[in-house]
Amino acid sequence: MLRWCAHCQQFIGEMPPHADLSITHGLCRKCSGEQPDLLSNDEFAHAVVLRDIFQALFAAGRKSDFDAAGPLVDRAIVANCRPVDILVGMIAPMLYEIGRAWERGTLTVAGEHEFTAFAERVVDLVEARMNQASSQRARLAGDGRYFLMNAPANTHVVGIRILALWLQNQGWQTRHVDELTVLDALSEPSLAGEPKTLLVSIALPEQCEAVRALVERVQALPAPSRPKIVLGGYAVKTHLVPRIPGVVLARDISALGLD
Repeated sequence: MLRWCAHCQQFIGEMPPHADLSITHGLCRKCSGEQPDLLSNDEFAHAVVLRDIFQALFAAGRKSDFDAAGPLVDRAIVANCRPVDILVGMIAPMLYEIGRAWERGTLTVAGEHEFTAFAERVVDLVEARMNQASSQRARLAGDGRYFLMNAPANTHVVGIRILALWLQNQGWQTRHVDELTVLDALSEPSLAGEPKTLLVSIALPEQCEAVRALVERVQALPAPSRPKIVLGGYAVKTHLVPRIPGVVLARDISALGLD
């Protein structure tokens, strides 16, 4: 389920059951201290607006109606949603549902590709809104950085783009790598001893063996270059990936445990 703050309309995270994409409400850490009246008419109206935008955006994606996406994104921002929350709290869960539909055989490969293309254009649109807002937090030097990559043979780039934008909005430094560049990037002398996290997105269980081989190569790096390794993506969310020693499995963005 998708957890949104009932007061400020910011995305809080996901909670089980992850296959249920309905919206549930609570309070973020900031708003919980303010103790707003969640039973007021204004709070209820905000919740309804959020649900309607999510459903309309999903329907637009299924029809590849990009002309409808812009007004819906702007409507969400007017309703006090941060642009980055539209990505992690709406577009990313939609991609998960599309993956499930393809897996069940209720969506053709062409249909999946069309929705992915729609999502990529929405990500571009939201990224532009984020740049206009220019409200990213600043992290202290030495706090660490995130390296992001797809598992070998995973060609879906939207999810990793969304995650990178979310991290940047949190003030973290990010860098995209691949299986050919990851070891060199982690081993750069200027980063020796700096906290590093490698985030790997895996789409299908067939990619597990390649991920295991990648993990072994990364874990063989000298200690100053060795990152924390986090594995996420559709195959992790749907419990299709077994435990890998030394690797954290993150079924949703909340599992990263970031402030």
